[in-house]
Amino acid sequence: MDIIKIKMMKDLCSMSDDYMKQLTISNPGIESNVDKDEYSNWIKNRISIYIDKKTMSFSKDTDSKDKCTARLWNGGQGAKQCTHDKTTDQYCEKHKKMLNCEGVLRFGDMRDPRPSHDLIKKKNNITERLNWVNPDPLNQLQGVLDMQCKKVVYCAPRLIVN
Repeated sequence: MDIIKIKMMKDLCSMSDDYMKQLTISNPGIESNVDKDEYSNWIKNRISIYIDKKTMSFSKDTDSKDKCTARLWNGGQGAKQCTHDKTTDQYCEKHKKMLNCEGVLRFGDMRDPRPSHDLIKKKNNITERLNWVNPDPLNQLQGVLDMQCKKVVYCAPRLIVN
């Protein structure tokens, strides 16, 4: 977040300097009344105070009470709730239709644990395991290494000994 504040500070100071240059070009008598360094320091101070007072957040509150509670795949993380507004029950029109047609939600409900299998396919006796992604980078790396190890074992040719 500090990088964003620094970038914002630089951009605002640059815009302010450009504004001051335009002002002095259009009004030549102003330049003699204003000390450029004093003006620049004052502007930087004011911008810094203003930016420090503001709180920035880029996370969207998706687990709101007014949103559908169906779980989304979200690249395998499964920690994302549907962003559509719920209608009468706990679900949006799309997920309510899925429940009516299939009887289950593909990835379950946010209030329940993540399912191990695709629930619609499991209902139809097709077992497709869901490989949920662990948000921890070290666990992700370990998962990749484990999968590569299995591929090496499965693909290694057999040694034929007489």
